[in-house]
Amino acid sequence: MTISESKLKGIIAFCFMLAIIPFIGLLSQYIVKDKIPAFANQGSHYETVEIVENKKSAGIYFVPQGTSVNQLLQSVGMKQKSKNDPEIKSGMKIEVHPAWVNKGIIIKEISNAEKISVGLALDINKASKEDLILIKGIGPATAQKIVELRKKVNGIKNIKQLMEIKGMKEKRIKQIEKYLYVKH
Repeated sequence: MTISESKLKGIIAFCFMLAIIPFIGLLSQYIVKDKIPAFANQGSHYETVEIVENKKSAGIYFVPQGTSVNQLLQSVGMKQKSKNDPEIKSGMKIEVHPAWVNKGIIIKEISNAEKISVGLALDINKASKEDLILIKGIGPATAQKIVELRKKVNGIKNIKQLMEIKGMKEKRIKQIEKYLYVKH
């Protein structure tokens, strides 16, 4: 079998391309730098805050402790400012609107469903039955029992009090306690 000169050139070109592709991939790692967006790191020393602009979520941010509302707004390129410039606390929702430039901003709290989705805990004494059902390991019946226990003892003082509920064992409490806290 003989190979024509044009087929031989094609095979050589194909082999050359196969040999050079890995080097192109390797070089592109150094040329194109992936950058983690500002305030995308999540951890124990970060506060979780949502910014809502024009009644639409502009994002959830994880900011270092000690960051003020105005510092965050300036960092994300917004002109609005808070008149009293409070320090950001986990679970804050900052509402801004372009028409409010001279009127300030509104600070609220993130909904419980959003808190759970970003890993924030709920105050067991304020969470509704529907909020409790969102937590993995708590179904409708258990959520109802938690609400009833809360009424009976005039507010839960410690997560371990959930062991008073029939069927609630220490293993199950360990599973759900990361989603709940007791405000002292």
